[in-house]
Amino acid sequence: MSNKEDTFIVEDMHCDACVNTITKTLTSNEGVSNVEADLSSKEVKVEYDDEQFDVEEIISSLDMVGFPATIKKKL
Repeated sequence: MSNKEDTFIVEDMHCDACVNTITKTLTSNEGVSNVEADLSSKEVKVEYDDEQFDVEEIISSLDMVGFPATIKKKL
């Protein structure tokens, strides 16, 4: 198991219902261990096992429920 954490920018996250949808969508995937969605910064931090799930699958999962996301570049 290889745990990884990435942060995604989700511009279309506007309310608590958005946060709930994003959190439920991502945590329903095997390999995702934690999701923290911050409404004020429009950032979603995802902890996941990169042997079971990857960045493209995270972006695709969010896109399918109407929340286009981009990965936040690390400084």
